[in-house]
Amino acid sequence: MSSNNSRKRMLLRISSVLMLLIALPMLLWCLNLINNASLEYTYAGLGCFASGIAYIFSMVTAIAGLTFAGQYRRYFWCRILGYTQLAMVVLLVYPLRFYAVLTLPPLFFLTVLYMLGVGWREERDYELQ
Repeated sequence: MSSNNSRKRMLLRISSVLMLLIALPMLLWCLNLINNASLEYTYAGLGCFASGIAYIFSMVTAIAGLTFAGQYRRYFWCRILGYTQLAMVVLLVYPLRFYAVLTLPPLFFLTVLYMLGVGWREERDYELQ
């Protein structure tokens, strides 16, 4: 059981570090896409700006994951941030249209890895203690 916990904790740390490393370049890339996207689709420029904000939010999520790794009683906050981030990704698909394929996959995959490290439901916190 302890080996499984250490793997999850390591997965949380790795996904958080990767989120931090990818967030700034993807933020800048999303901001550079605003002009081109706004010419092609009605709300795509706004969607690119919002995806840049989502990458800024992913920095907060990643910092929380690094700070609370191993503190199972605090995983509730990490879980809320992860679910919020997943909801943002899903909501941004419509305004981005084609640009969602370009901007959102790193955020989606790293958030799923993050949630696998934290756990998808709260009962796991009580089982680990």
